Amino acid sequence: MHSALAVDDIVYNILQHVKSSGTDLVNVAMTCSTLSEPALDMLWREQSSLGPLIMCLPQDTWEVTENRTITFSREPLLTEWERVRINASRIRRIISRNYFNDPPRPSGPVLRRLFELFPPALLFPKLCVLHFDAVSRSQEIRSDFSLLRQFFLPGLETLAFNVPSRVPTYEVEQLIDALPTEASGLRQLSIMTAQGLSACRFVIPKLPKLIQLSMRAFDMSLMTQNIANIQHSRCLQTLTLTLHGLSDMENQLSGNMPLELSTLKRLCLRGPGLQNCTSFLLQVATPQLSVVEIGTYRTSANPEEITAFIESLSTSCQTFGSLEKISVVDCSPGQWWEHESQSELHSRIFRPLLRFRRLSTVEFVDIGKFRLDDAFIEDVAAAWPYLRVLKFASEKVSNCEVTFTAMLSLASRCKLLRCLQLTFDATHFPTLPHAPDGNRELWTTQTALSELHVGRSKVSAGSQFHLFLAVVFPNLVDLSRYYSAYRLADGIVWRQLKEAWEQLAIHLETYPAVPASWQNSLLQLQP
Repeated sequence: MHSALAVDDIVYNILQHVKSSGTDLVNVAMTCSTLSEPALDMLWREQSSLGPLIMCLPQDTWEVTENRTITFSREPLLTEWERVRINASRIRRIISRNYFNDPPRPSGPVLRRLFELFPPALLFPKLCVLHFDAVSRSQEIRSDFSLLRQFFLPGLETLAFNVPSRVPTYEVEQLIDALPTEASGLRQLSIMTAQGLSACRFVIPKLPKLIQLSMRAFDMSLMTQNIANIQHSRCLQTLTLTLHGLSDMENQLSGNMPLELSTLKRLCLRGPGLQNCTSFLLQVATPQLSVVEIGTYRTSANPEEITAFIESLSTSCQTFGSLEKISVVDCSPGQWWEHESQSELHSRIFRPLLRFRRLSTVEFVDIGKFRLDDAFIEDVAAAWPYLRVLKFASEKVSNCEVTFTAMLSLASRCKLLRCLQLTFDATHFPTLPHAPDGNRELWTTQTALSELHVGRSKVSAGSQFHLFLAVVFPNLVDLSRYYSAYRLADGIVWRQLKEAWEQLAIHLETYPAVPASWQNSLLQLQP
């Protein structure tokens, strides 16, 4: 054996090249005793099922049923469990993958027998990541919070579990209350709820080491108590909440200062409307916040709600120098709003966002009908120099006040912009900017833009839409719009112009110097 194999770091780097193949790791483990232990440690390090562990028993002790469940064909002897115990001690991560080719899973009785012989805390002494739903498909096991609690270890860093509908509230509370003492090393915690289950009425305890918290059942009536405890997570960077119920904003805010989440960088809120999100933001100060993502469903927002939300965001952030992404998206499945009236959302509603000078991603999707104007679009280009993604998207047809000229100006001035989704009027030849000598010139080439969704934009051949895109945005590869069965004529014109643009893009690949002649053509075509 080469002396280099006595160095742990070298062995580890070698195994990194074969860790994706269980067969290769087994073969390495069989080569020599020096490589056996580290190879087996890597083989068992992460598991998405406890099936492979049970399959370490003699083959005549178990069988796999038609639904890929492992059952006992005979009771294993105590001595036959030793290999299971040894390999279990190597497992550090039990995670959910949702892969179709996951290994078979043990039945409830098989798992019960395993944990009778070896309590989880002793069986998995190195466990640091646990997704409890990966332990079993059985609802009986997933609902057994006394079993889940046996997995709690001081070294457990990540915990994710689901609260089934039939679990009593007091059992949930007991489990949650045990976290600070029995799983004191937690850094990531995710609590989900069964489909259709309303918010669980529990208060998150103080977990000082937590850096990521996700709760799919955040009860707004307990918001103040929960935020007060979350505030003790001095390293918290990511907070994801699904908000349920209503909060009494006036009673909560009277005489109370916002609680500070001083290290929070990413905030994701989801709920039936913007009101709860606004209420939450008014309760917290987030001076380091860089990402805020809002998901609503089955409700359009009126101007007053969006204005209140933006004001609460400004209040929560305290400064305008850290926020880099804001996303407000209606996440409803399908086109629920087809028969709903949506408010018109004018530029003045969004103007306060221009104070956030570091924004690189701005997304407002399907929350209403946008009525933006050229002045706002021009100011966006000046206010957000780091802009990479901009979406004001709605499948609802609305009157368009943004011109093709403003769109070209925005996209060419924002040199980092790679994705734009905006509805504009491209039925007329755009007004070209003035050069220093007073003559008209084209916008400078912008090479970052690769994706353009024109929403419900109106287009015509007279605007030279296809030629402008080919000249100003030579790296554009994805051009699309919403399809409308109600405006067949618009669809025909759009298809023709898109095909013309595609032909120009192909021509550009073959003849890279051609754009110079296209530029001259556009300058000659100007009115």
